[in-house]
Amino acid sequence: MDQNGLDALLITLGSFGGVALIIWTSLQGKVARIKAEAEARRVTATPMLDNSVTAELKALRKQIAEMQSTGHQFDISFDEALNRLESRVSRIETKSAATTSTATAETGQTIRNGQNL
Repeated sequence: MDQNGLDALLITLGSFGGVALIIWTSLQGKVARIKAEAEARRVTATPMLDNSVTAELKALRKQIAEMQSTGHQFDISFDEALNRLESRVSRIETKSAATTSTATAETGQTIRNGQNL
């Protein structure tokens, strides 16, 4: 390659390199500006965001506590209803057993489902 060809190659590479350097520098500036804007928004929004998030968390905790309380009340109510039902069934079974044994003792036969056995 002669000197003119080498000069042309260097000029071409230099111009592309210069354009690439300009573009890279411009992009670096934009990235720095975007980061600075994001940091500024974060700093100014943080106290308000913290307060609103804290208030929302308190409200959620209060709702959860109320739901737990209501759930416990339903559990207690359900347990009481089951206990009443069990005692009723027990009384009916006791009466039924007493009636069956009385009927057997009187007739000498076992009565089951309306049939003599």
